[in-house]
Amino acid sequence: MMNATDEIRGKWVLVDYLDKEQSGLLSIGDGNFHGASLRKNLDANGRELLVDRIRIVAESSVGIDEVVERRGEKYRVIVEPILAPESNGLVAARAIYIAEDDPLPPRPVVGSLEWLIWDDGRVETLWNDEMFTLYEIPRTGSSSPTGDMNQWVNSLIAPEDRARMKLTIDAGIKESNGKRYFVHYRIVTRKDSADPGIRNLEVSSSSNPDPVLPMRRLRAVTREVPELTPAINPEFGDTGALMRAVFDLSTHQALAAVDVRRWQTFMTSDSWTAFGIQMPQYGYLPHIIHPDDFQCFREAVQAEEIIPVQVRFLHTSGEFHSYEVTSSSGPKVPGGAEYVICKLRDVSTA
Repeated sequence: MMNATDEIRGKWVLVDYLDKEQSGLLSIGDGNFHGASLRKNLDANGRELLVDRIRIVAESSVGIDEVVERRGEKYRVIVEPILAPESNGLVAARAIYIAEDDPLPPRPVVGSLEWLIWDDGRVETLWNDEMFTLYEIPRTGSSSPTGDMNQWVNSLIAPEDRARMKLTIDAGIKESNGKRYFVHYRIVTRKDSADPGIRNLEVSSSSNPDPVLPMRRLRAVTREVPELTPAINPEFGDTGALMRAVFDLSTHQALAAVDVRRWQTFMTSDSWTAFGIQMPQYGYLPHIIHPDDFQCFREAVQAEEIIPVQVRFLHTSGEFHSYEVTSSSGPKVPGGAEYVICKLRDVSTA
């Protein structure tokens, strides 16, 4: 973390406005601040030139680009609002001051996303253009490349971070208290290309009930960071690498992590595809389980003890194949588990 006396001229400053109680400094140049005080971490010029202008832009959502004279020197001051893609509410501000004649450094890519979590269970996902840039996915006119939170987790989040990301998001949505949540995670870039990559991101997010509509809004600011720590919520642990190892070693059976409230899978083993099981749209399991088998699958998954049950799953060939399904949620919790791990053993040819 940089000292307040360090020169910040020529360094982009990023401040988020997701916490309804107070703003939070995210970065100055390459330095990360995880919601710290803006004023305390600026130099004297930064406090004079940026603080009030950032406040004005936060209140008006109208950007500033002007030349200001201070102590005989002229500076170009830029403050840009970053808006939520659906509601157009302010989620962050990006600011910089430079000597009047200095070239402007490249802007840091700052993704803004918004999820509309309707009371009937629907989840709409919307991205700004810079989110597509971070994921290195061409924008084709759609609001997001997945359209659903679970599909985003299952297809674009690196496997070792999927479970932790899912639990973090669900906790923020459930509380919907407007507080800021931080989490670092890895994404798969250039998805479905011949040359996919990995990128480290930090997301700052908050969720609030909509004052009029029957839904909650989750808004987030996303940016690339050099490291994954310390922005990992400790209550969810960091067991992603171990979970990924378990899923990677599952070659003789298929594994799936399931959200039993929505009956969606948010993480599957590679063997799922190798077996030829159809990947359900948005992860919804009722789309690929035989209609006559879903009720017994549901009862077995929700049972307090482990009960093997035969269930037919749709394959990419269009045929249903039988699997012995066992599931576990680990230690019992009051009210029943929200997430379970299901193991599928092929018995169609047994």
